[in-house]
Amino acid sequence: MAIRMTGMISNLDTDAIVKALMTGQTAKKTKIEANKQKLEWKQELWSDMNTKIYNFYKSSLSKIKMQSTYQTKTATSSDSSKVTATAGANATAGAYRVKVNSTASAQYVTSAKLIAPSGSDGVTSSTKLKDLVDSDFTEGTQIKIAAKDGTTYLYVDENTTVGDFVASANSVGLNASFDATQQRFFIGSKDSGEAQKFTITSTQLNEAQQEAVKNLKAAVGYDHLSSSDKTAVSKLIDGLQSGEISYSDDGVADQLKNYMSKAADTAVTNYYKDQISSRYKGQYLNAEGDVVTPAGRTAVIDSGAKTEEEFDNLSPEDQVKAVESLISSKVSTAMSDSSVTDAINATKETGAGDVVTVDGVNVSIAAPSDTFLSSGRAARESKLETLANDYNAAMATGANADNTVLNAMGLGQIDGTAKAEQVDANGNKSGMVVVAASDASVTFNGATLTSSNSILNVNGLTLNLLEKTDSELTITVAKDTSAVYDSIKDFLSEYNSILKSMNTSYSAASAKGYNVLTEDQKEAMSEKEIENWNNKIKSSLLRRDDTLNGLISTFRNNMMNSYTASNGKKYSLGSLGITTSTDYKEGGLLHIKGDEDDDVYMDEENTLKKMLDDDPDLVMEILTGVTNNLYEDLRKKMSSTKYSSAFTFYNDKQMTTQMDTYKKDISTWEKKLATLEDRYYSQFTAMEKTLANLQSQQSSLAGFFG
Repeated sequence: MAIRMTGMISNLDTDAIVKALMTGQTAKKTKIEANKQKLEWKQELWSDMNTKIYNFYKSSLSKIKMQSTYQTKTATSSDSSKVTATAGANATAGAYRVKVNSTASAQYVTSAKLIAPSGSDGVTSSTKLKDLVDSDFTEGTQIKIAAKDGTTYLYVDENTTVGDFVASANSVGLNASFDATQQRFFIGSKDSGEAQKFTITSTQLNEAQQEAVKNLKAAVGYDHLSSSDKTAVSKLIDGLQSGEISYSDDGVADQLKNYMSKAADTAVTNYYKDQISSRYKGQYLNAEGDVVTPAGRTAVIDSGAKTEEEFDNLSPEDQVKAVESLISSKVSTAMSDSSVTDAINATKETGAGDVVTVDGVNVSIAAPSDTFLSSGRAARESKLETLANDYNAAMATGANADNTVLNAMGLGQIDGTAKAEQVDANGNKSGMVVVAASDASVTFNGATLTSSNSILNVNGLTLNLLEKTDSELTITVAKDTSAVYDSIKDFLSEYNSILKSMNTSYSAASAKGYNVLTEDQKEAMSEKEIENWNNKIKSSLLRRDDTLNGLISTFRNNMMNSYTASNGKKYSLGSLGITTSTDYKEGGLLHIKGDEDDDVYMDEENTLKKMLDDDPDLVMEILTGVTNNLYEDLRKKMSSTKYSSAFTFYNDKQMTTQMDTYKKDISTWEKKLATLEDRYYSQFTAMEKTLANLQSQQSSLAGFFG
């Protein structure tokens, strides 16, 4: 940019002069910017219009041209308190005799109220089952839960809880919960029907079977697994017990080995972490772990966590916390060292300990004493196979039924049959209740039909069975002309809305004399004045638009054309009592003569309703024929061309190209105007310099002549 000297010598308002000189050139750029703004508004208007027309095309128009829209039927029950019905398009019109023999039900179990263990305020999910049994508890009870989604076995040991039982029931697809407020179990099948029946039984395993359970879980490393992995392993063990699978089956051994490997990963990693942590604790804390040693104090200070003064001002408890925090950090650092990760991998393979580097010192880690870890991978896998087969054999011998634990849980043996609520000596009902699963049964026109739920589909009818009936009732199916009438009315309403919008835009008043406002002009106007001014321009942008005119003609012509029906006669919408108004200003909007919501024609005969009652198939044929033609013409109009994209009714590509041209022209003019402005200022600067030199010479001459 040239150096600008603005009237220092000449006293001219250079900025004003340059601005005046630039006005004519700037006007050309302003005109392009105005055209660009109008095009942006026009794109927005067309985009909104396109969305309305396309939504109409794919919804209302698409629906009204389909025969299924006119095949709506209604079903009426002679006693809707017992049975309700809905009719599909394929339902046959007529009367049907229906008798409900039984409704479907899901199996549901409500336990007796549990007796809380002595010394507790009540039973919770964490209450141990052995505490419910109290002194009669003997380890080895196994609860079997068999449902549609599978069978699971819950081995009850001294740590098994109420929550464990609920989780086991849910794992085979039941809806089980324990309500701590009511102190009862609530267990139900997820769906109704006899196929959803479930059983809950229990047996007492003998010593050999108990040992087989413990040994197999120990071999897998069950206690080292996550809760989700424990669930997966339990399902595999359940399958082994029920005989559904064996260790030699494809994938079973690999799955168990995979979980065993996961358990080993966790167990060995935790073992090394504990060993390294113990080393630091032995250095930094006393044997009881509640006093910091001098080495611990030095380590915290050397780490920069505390200064000597800060550490010494801490209470003994906070000093221990500071050391424990440092130990945790050091253990994390050590565990990421390659010597430790290599040692962990080696121990998983061999079961032996190793030497690791901790704080630059070699530390010997002893071999794990845990029987699961003390042997190598190969030995663990071999042992797993042996114990899995032993488990299969032990469980195959069977076990004796034992209700001790189930009784303490307020349940008892559940075989799927209904059981009435028990009554105590005082006449209070407090025992377990079982509602048996059952199918629905209905006699339909003399034939007995069944269903797993109380909604029965038959011959296009959907029957909702609410209550058993003592005698037959009647379901009457007929064409639902009111629903068809409403569909036609809704279609015409949306058609009119879009046509009215197009008519308004096409016939809008001219905005002659309204140009896009410049920034200077906006400064002299209020926000409301600017908004009204812009809206005046926007409303006129589609005035007399050729593309819009073509769409309006497509709508009107197709809906006004006649259609030759299968009987050889020609019909139009007028034949159905659907007509345009005598007011030409409406621009072709359609009315249903005799419709209660039509202010113009509401007092006339409703031909459409009458024809729907007399000959609904002819109404269907006329409307599907007329609207299908409109549908096809609109489909053609929104095909992709070099000017427009697919599913678009206007020249969006052409507009985008024009917009790019405007942007390019504006950028070119901005550069051109900047160069011209610099040239004007350079010329005035040169003039100022010349005047300055002349003034200097005059001063020199004046001085010379004194």
